[in-house]
Amino acid sequence: MTATIRALRIDLDGQVRDLDIGTTLNEQSKVIARALLDSVEAVQFIRRTSGPSIAVLAGEHRDNKLPNFYAGLAVHDLAGSLGHELQGPVVFAGYTRDGELADLPQDAADEIRALCPDNPDGIPAIVHIR
Repeated sequence: MTATIRALRIDLDGQVRDLDIGTTLNEQSKVIARALLDSVEAVQFIRRTSGPSIAVLAGEHRDNKLPNFYAGLAVHDLAGSLGHELQGPVVFAGYTRDGELADLPQDAADEIRALCPDNPDGIPAIVHIR
């Protein structure tokens, strides 16, 4: 039996959840779609020189959802910039040169966890500037 592939989901309030996304494309599509409550769209690829690169996955119909500031911080920290806002829950997974999903690299998982609160209060962080 093959071990499942690990990914991380970041909720709007910064809560990080481990996802076991399976090993087949069919399993992965179902698990990630359920985690996002939407069809899956790859919104960014963070290429790395060694080991798996990182795919940032979000819901296809995310335009009317609240911004995910924690996921945006994670992308900024891992890649330097995003270029657009992330909305709704976001999944981070590794991917290979062949374009297949892989375990999220441990150093990236550690960075993501360090950026997110240990005990989120369940309320997304929204700041109103006047």
